[in-house]
Amino acid sequence: MIRNYFKIAFRNLAKHKLFSLINIGGLGVGMAVSFMLLLYVYNEFSYDKMYINQDRIYQVWRNQSSNGEIQSGNGMSVPVAEAIRKNYPEIALTARTNWINGSLFNYKEKSLNLNMLSADPSLLDIFNFEFVQGNKASAFTDVASVIVTQSGAKAIFGNADPMGKTLKINNTRSAKVTGIIKDMPENSSMKFSVLGSWAMLEADEPWIKTSSWNNYAFQTFVMVKPGVDLNKLNGKLSGFMAKYNPGGKENKLFLYQFSKQHLYGEFKNGVSTGGGVIEYVRLFMFLAIGILLIACINFMNLSTARSETRSREVGVRKVVGASRFAIIRQFMGESLLMCIVSFGLALVLVILLLPYFNGIISKNLTVPYNAPFFWIAGLCITLITGIIAGSYPALFMSSFKPVKVLKGINKAGKATLRPRQVLVIVQFSFATCLILSTILIYKQLNFIKNRPAGYDKNGLVEISLNGRLYTEFESFRRDAIASGAITDAASTSNTITSNGGASWGIKWPGQLPGEDKLPVEQIVTNYHFTKTFGLKLADGRDFDIARPSDSSAIMLNEAAVKMMRLKEPIGAVINWQGADRTIVGVLKNYIVNSPTEAAKPLIVGNLKGWAGMASVRLNKALSISEAIDKLGAVYKKYNPDFPFDYKFVDEEYSKKFRTEQLLGTLSNSFTALAIVLSCLGLFGLASFSAEQRRKEIGIRKVLGATTANLWFNLSKEFVQLVIIAFIIGGAVSWHFMDQWLHKYTYRTNISLWVFIATIAISLAVTLLTVSWQAIKAALSNPVKSLRSE
Repeated sequence: MIRNYFKIAFRNLAKHKLFSLINIGGLGVGMAVSFMLLLYVYNEFSYDKMYINQDRIYQVWRNQSSNGEIQSGNGMSVPVAEAIRKNYPEIALTARTNWINGSLFNYKEKSLNLNMLSADPSLLDIFNFEFVQGNKASAFTDVASVIVTQSGAKAIFGNADPMGKTLKINNTRSAKVTGIIKDMPENSSMKFSVLGSWAMLEADEPWIKTSSWNNYAFQTFVMVKPGVDLNKLNGKLSGFMAKYNPGGKENKLFLYQFSKQHLYGEFKNGVSTGGGVIEYVRLFMFLAIGILLIACINFMNLSTARSETRSREVGVRKVVGASRFAIIRQFMGESLLMCIVSFGLALVLVILLLPYFNGIISKNLTVPYNAPFFWIAGLCITLITGIIAGSYPALFMSSFKPVKVLKGINKAGKATLRPRQVLVIVQFSFATCLILSTILIYKQLNFIKNRPAGYDKNGLVEISLNGRLYTEFESFRRDAIASGAITDAASTSNTITSNGGASWGIKWPGQLPGEDKLPVEQIVTNYHFTKTFGLKLADGRDFDIARPSDSSAIMLNEAAVKMMRLKEPIGAVINWQGADRTIVGVLKNYIVNSPTEAAKPLIVGNLKGWAGMASVRLNKALSISEAIDKLGAVYKKYNPDFPFDYKFVDEEYSKKFRTEQLLGTLSNSFTALAIVLSCLGLFGLASFSAEQRRKEIGIRKVLGATTANLWFNLSKEFVQLVIIAFIIGGAVSWHFMDQWLHKYTYRTNISLWVFIATIAISLAVTLLTVSWQAIKAALSNPVKSLRSE
């Protein structure tokens, strides 16, 4: 019997090639897109959960009051780790680390930049990194020792055995390789190539040993003992600073689970909101389910559209004794067979499209062929899809009365047309949501992109201040200008596109009690700052190399002047970084962090020893490639052992819009896909409707109806469906997009034209889809449809 079912199914697929191709293709595309989205969802949900004791690994965070709000951050001071380990028995292990940063590595003639992390040896116990060579007991016995990942070892040493070999770090420190560990997975926050010991970091940077409690420039990880009540422990830690560092008592420490930080990294007033990356993961899940649902709806509509051609088959089967359950089983079997074929097609499409999808989301997702859960999940999704997609056609066609269908008088009528209309409304409601959301996302993206940055990004290049560039920057600047490569350059503590950390404890004239605790953004430079970046001065001047007193001067932005209520800022003295500084200039506000936020107070200081970045203005008279070549030649003159790495500021600035650009690209792609899949469902419904009204159309033609009349008559019902879908989808989309836009301080508005454009797109797509079937039915010969009457 089952063999017979398969034989009939294959014959039907072969007989109706177009419908079979549309059905299998539409379902296959829907499943492929859903699988890729679910791969992303799985990747995000398993982020940082590859460690044995991941449920006991926490990071130390702190809450600090700022401008009436509580700010949360995971920057931590050096003394905290040892103090909490000694004073809180609930904590088993602690480890201090710096932040992962790029460092220069030299081995023989090879030099390259790799990401490096320095940490206490206990980090190896907390995160249980898997050793390929060496072991954690002997890895850091020597101060000058490093552990490298497999990919890091390959990059530095090639195919040679790295164990015991010596390499040079930043041209100053020699270190021996004492261990090799496996590469961190793609969904790990610990993405480094080299791990150095904390003792070596302290030896190279002696100030770290005596780093104060108030220098929150490091990180602290802990492993708690099994069964610890986190709420009670956090209650104890909240008073830690008041006890051990009364000067920083406004900081309240707490532990936050490391594996949650990626998904739930959003805090508001010192409390985790449950938001963060998880919001985009939920969006991807919604898209995956939505795309798969409209693919299933297509299957239902296209299958029931063929009901007229298979009604006699059902009638004959019932006459010869087939039960309704047997017929349902047959059609469900056909549905599952088509789903299995679609699953195979989906796998092929995933393999072909995954590199493109990875490029969009900046991930490196792979299909886990060797994981049993993947095949089990794929099989379950296929079975569920087959049951959902095949249930309605099976129940619908198995309900045919054999007497009526064999007499040719079985007509489904409006009663059975209505469920399919509901399905089409569901499809187009989903498509409307996507169309409207896509337009608003691009509208918001353009709105924040067009907000003036406050400086000239074009032709601005940033280079790390390494080697002689750090000690001889002014000479490098003069030589680069003389070569014609650049017109000006300035050294800064960090990139202009982001803040270099906040400073507090600042004192200014007329300060109110408690205002010294307010954090103020800061960037440190020397000279040529405003000219290099094209910044505008609201008052005063830039630092002048010819004025020795400017070595202790500062500039403020307008937001800082407003916060400090300085009526005559030029010449005023404020205390910053432990010394009195004279204000010589007021900068017009420029975008430092997010272009969607209001400008924050900023201090621009002139201090030695803080320089980390060189920003140069390329010569516009040369092409970019020529200017870069000339600049590279000057760079090599000063730093022959360092690779010439540079970044364009406009590219770095555009990364501020990465989330909006990603949302825009994805919503654009999925909107197009949803429209195509919805059109397939509409095509099926139009086919069914035209078949049901075949004789009506014939009578209308005999009575003189024109092709245009018949086209309008057949199309108007679908236009009504789309309008209903637009009302539903528009209301849902407006609600969620309004909430999304309110997250931005600077945001666009939801204009009327957005809704007009959405309904126009929906109607245009509908009419194009329906017109082919409508015109085909209108042009049919009425003799053929009426000859049986």
